[in-house]
Amino acid sequence: MDGIALRFWYSCAMKSNWNYQDIIDLEYFLQRDVKVRTEELQKRDREIYLQQAKTNDEPGGLTEQTDPPALLKFWLDARRKTSPADTILPGNYAAEAHGLLRILLILLGLFIGSSAGFAFFGYSGSTPINVLNFLVVFVFSQLVMSLLLLSRGLFAKLGKRSAKLSNTLSFQFVATAVARLGGWLLRRNEQEMDAEKRLAMQAALGRIQATDSIYRGIFYWPLFLVVQLFGICFNFGLLAATMLKIAVSDIAFGWQSTLQFSAQSLYNFISWLALPWSWFLPAPIGHPGLSEIEGSRIVLKEGIVNLQTPDLVSWWPFLLLSVLFYGLFTRLLFYAWGKFSAQRAAKRLKFDTPSARQIVRRMKTPVVRTQAGPESDAFTATHAIEPADLEVPRQEPQDLQPTTLLLPDEIHDSCDRQQLAHILEQEGLTIADTHRFMADYEKDQQLLKKFHQSEWADSAGITIIQEAWMPPLVSFLSYLKEMRGAVGSLPITIRLTGKPDTTSIFTPVSDELSLKVWQQKLDTLGDPYMEIRPLIEE
Repeated sequence: MDGIALRFWYSCAMKSNWNYQDIIDLEYFLQRDVKVRTEELQKRDREIYLQQAKTNDEPGGLTEQTDPPALLKFWLDARRKTSPADTILPGNYAAEAHGLLRILLILLGLFIGSSAGFAFFGYSGSTPINVLNFLVVFVFSQLVMSLLLLSRGLFAKLGKRSAKLSNTLSFQFVATAVARLGGWLLRRNEQEMDAEKRLAMQAALGRIQATDSIYRGIFYWPLFLVVQLFGICFNFGLLAATMLKIAVSDIAFGWQSTLQFSAQSLYNFISWLALPWSWFLPAPIGHPGLSEIEGSRIVLKEGIVNLQTPDLVSWWPFLLLSVLFYGLFTRLLFYAWGKFSAQRAAKRLKFDTPSARQIVRRMKTPVVRTQAGPESDAFTATHAIEPADLEVPRQEPQDLQPTTLLLPDEIHDSCDRQQLAHILEQEGLTIADTHRFMADYEKDQQLLKKFHQSEWADSAGITIIQEAWMPPLVSFLSYLKEMRGAVGSLPITIRLTGKPDTTSIFTPVSDELSLKVWQQKLDTLGDPYMEIRPLIEE
């Protein structure tokens, strides 16, 4: 029981330990696998699974119940270990850049905070420092930013706004500005670009959009934490400078305003601000009392001759406590919130994109040997796995996942369904139902309506067969967008065939340019749950 509990805990830890560095390396390795043959991928990924499965009796070993995030983490760690020693992975670059940014913002926060404090308290001795200016510049400004962040979270909880980070005011503003700037630059240079460069640019923007839509929380919260570190260090610097100036200088504090509000009104407001600490530091220690406020009011024509020193110095504890509670402590709370949210974002990663699902399937799928022999004696004895090979996948009928097949009108009647079913079975798929599409607009819309009403819980997704030598039409790309709206995040896979020969319409794609055009066209959609690859490899 202890071993089972430890393995369960380790699996949960592996699921929640994903970070931006892991995601960057994962996408890097997935991109490198694009041009690798399926047989080689199957061999490598199955070996990774079997190698890790040898530690099955140890905490952290793989079991049949290991979830996809943990499987992918094992896979990623194995790929990192097998990378050449002189190769620096992009995740390492990102981590180094993030570390440098942290150091820079920490130093910058300390410098700006202390400089602002020394500059503000540059007291000449002739006029007291107006505490209202201090509150506006150093307290109210931070309080407003904190309330904006809290209101975003509150609205999300109440359901008045989507909980997605893209709906925050600042995030939406930045995202919109960047998108418009990118679109303007693209339109500005479109006339100077040829068709190939323009398509490549649109594809790159689409890939960024696709990655952002599924990993946004993973990348957002580390930046959020860095910003909070800047705020923490800013308040540290401000507090240090303020206490030093108060300790070594004779500073007088007062208040004045063109608005003719009474001392009682200011006292009520100050008492409200001091609520977080007034229960253990009451007036006149934690904040000035009514008499001190009346005695520190500055009248321009009278100067400070009639003001008493005890009243003029009664403000500094309140100012320090205001920065401490509304500045430093608030930023510390936001930092803790960011840490918690980053862990929650990692736990919520589904890894249900087509590429991730293929890795999991390849790791778990035994393959038939041409020369019989067990994959691993220890693993086979534990899991009763039959002899397997690392060349041809073997799926039992009960292990096949159903997929919905879409065939274009021009090849619907001529394709060999039995051959197609056999090809998909080698990849762990079975055809649940087949539909003709791109023949009639009304029928295509009816098909989308049917998809919208269907239950996809046990489905592996939608498989669409297309001919690579015919470039994707705008109408087809538009239909894919409509289909995405109908099926949600269900995987959609475009499988390409080459030019038909006398024996079959399912032939390898020999034209690399056609495959590249299809890939770039699909990338422009920015759909993370859509992939494209040849149906048959050469």
